[in-house]
Amino acid sequence: QIETFATKVGVSKLAKGASVVLMLNYVHAIVTGFMFEPMFNVLPMVAGHLVLGSILLYRFSQLKPDDLKSIKTYYKHIWDLFYLEYVLYTLI
Repeated sequence: QIETFATKVGVSKLAKGASVVLMLNYVHAIVTGFMFEPMFNVLPMVAGHLVLGSILLYRFSQLKPDDLKSIKTYYKHIWDLFYLEYVLYTLI
């Protein structure tokens, strides 16, 4: 049996921790949009990260840590957010 970080810590704790870190990143981007207004296009910077953070929260609420299909779906959605961030960068 292979022991991984996820099996040591637990999928639920790891998903919660990773989601908190990602959410803090979105909150930081929103605050940065307001603090450095002249440097960014504020509407896409703030609204875009607010939408992405909301999607993260919604997807996290659907996660069932004991269901492998749910875990894989959640992981895929994290990657979707990553790619959407690249689209958002073109607007800010």
